[in-house]
Amino acid sequence: MYVIQVSPLLKGANLESLTYFSSVPYELGTLLRIPVRNTEATGMVLSVKPVSAARTAVRAATFSLRRLPEQTGGANLSPLLIKTATALMDEVPASFGSILFSLLPPEVRDGSEQYPFAPLCTTEKSDQAVSVITGVTDERWRTYKGRVREAFAHRGSVLFVSPTARAAASAAERLLPGIKDRAVIFSPALTAKSLRKAFQSVTDLSASKLIITTPGYAFIDRHDITDIIIDESRSQHYRSRTRPYLDYKQALIKMAEIGGRNVLLGDLLHKAEDEYKRRTEVYMTEGEEQLRVAFPNEVKLIVANNKPSGDTPFELISPESKTALAKILKERKSAFVYAARRGLAPVVACSDCGHIFRCPHSGTPYSLFRTFKNGEEKRWFLSSVSGRRVKAADNCTECGSWRLKERGIGIQYIEEELKKTFPPEKIFIFDHSTASTARKAAAIIGDFYEEKGAILIGTAMAIPYLEKPVSLGLVTSLDAVRAVPTWRVDEDCLALLLALRENVEEELIIQSRSEPDELIDYLRKGQISNFFTDELKLREAVGYPPFSHLVHLTVKGKEEAVKGMENDVSTLLSDFNFSFYSSPDSTLENTTRYALLRIANNMWPNPALMDVLRSLPQSVKVEINPDRLV
Repeated sequence: MYVIQVSPLLKGANLESLTYFSSVPYELGTLLRIPVRNTEATGMVLSVKPVSAARTAVRAATFSLRRLPEQTGGANLSPLLIKTATALMDEVPASFGSILFSLLPPEVRDGSEQYPFAPLCTTEKSDQAVSVITGVTDERWRTYKGRVREAFAHRGSVLFVSPTARAAASAAERLLPGIKDRAVIFSPALTAKSLRKAFQSVTDLSASKLIITTPGYAFIDRHDITDIIIDESRSQHYRSRTRPYLDYKQALIKMAEIGGRNVLLGDLLHKAEDEYKRRTEVYMTEGEEQLRVAFPNEVKLIVANNKPSGDTPFELISPESKTALAKILKERKSAFVYAARRGLAPVVACSDCGHIFRCPHSGTPYSLFRTFKNGEEKRWFLSSVSGRRVKAADNCTECGSWRLKERGIGIQYIEEELKKTFPPEKIFIFDHSTASTARKAAAIIGDFYEEKGAILIGTAMAIPYLEKPVSLGLVTSLDAVRAVPTWRVDEDCLALLLALRENVEEELIIQSRSEPDELIDYLRKGQISNFFTDELKLREAVGYPPFSHLVHLTVKGKEEAVKGMENDVSTLLSDFNFSFYSSPDSTLENTTRYALLRIANNMWPNPALMDVLRSLPQSVKVEINPDRLV
């Protein structure tokens, strides 16, 4: 009989380990199905001891050990993956099992597929490095193809990581010609049969492979992987939205560092943190340093100085923009109109008391959108975070007023305005509502390109689907693009505008109610190096990453409960200088309190702080370097 210590792989759990009796001495790293409370979960074997060696500890235990059913065929995890999860604990305030749960593919976690085991390569590479490449899509892909050819020439495999299933499919179209028999694709968009075939193919070591994957499958390992390519490296899809809020890009870099592999980060505009590391030579530059990005099109800014009144109503689409759209449609060319938000309006507020309608689950403002059924219009409140949908209110729930006002511009409102001027059959809508599945998205894009002289109205999710450049691009409101509560708003805004410009052949029109500033100059001239210089100076002045690490806590609930929780958290964090502050939208029934700590780079990582953060209740949300602080 043996005493086995197992780390439960549970989503967001803080359980470090559980102990069981077992009649079988499983190998370290084996995945088993273990009983946890009244259910079953996957766990990884951490240690195995004969009962005789652990007799004293068993007798001293205040609980009885459960017996673990005998199991066969348990998969072993890669030593490199285990080392990566262990190393991430230095900077991620979560248990080993929670981190490992986030790194494993869902099919491995639920036991339907075995993890492709690969021994840890201990050979150190003197030239192992992280490199950064900045450039337009075609330039980056030429470099990627060169990396794949070079790795294959040295009998090495390449792990190519794309942020989304759509991006992975696009990568396959670009990289597979000529090497299709040596490629493996992992994506949540694949069928169970295709994924099973991919798991089998990746274990075939007879030839080096190109493994194209999304973040959820990126930690599948082979001993011959020499290069990891991370495309669209600044994408938010590399950040987990659930506990423990892993940064998959940084986790891959950590894995490459341990395994002695090269990493290539590519994007049209990478993150300022990556640029800082490149300038300080922590990261290398792939090819020549990119000071600016050149485009063959023009950028036109239209500033609306008129204020709406009874005589001069608000004009969403300026006369100049309408003229440009009409010209494009007359020439039977295509246009893309960017909308920052979906629905009719991103916020609905009461004009009398100022109450903003919010989702009770996520606390985020409801978006207002409408649907039609049998010719009847219905209006709904929709939360983009929780997915909750309820019938739109006619009166304020706080004061009873009927004076509810829509704030901001949504995609359905833009559709209404354009249909007043242009034929409805020439207008296509692409957002989370209309393109809710990959099949619907492909159908919308196919119809748009097939229709000569058409307008596509879309949110940011439409940009990766622009398979061919459009003739004209229109940003309906630059102010809406910049109205995002994040400390990296200028970086995000410039990245979006550059992506739009790359997909436009002739002209990108930007409408704004504010006078032009440096951001538009950077966009027009493609001066990304100058942008980073100014952005890094500003961040250094205010103490934001990459010049510090931010630890952010969130507590939500009724006011009294939040106060009690804040007192408990303050006691636990008394050795650290956290600043507590309220959300500007807090109410008695839905109070949100934040806590923020800035840690200098020379004090990071901080083991004592990580231990305290792991001890916090599950109701306290803990994030490291989040994009939003309010």
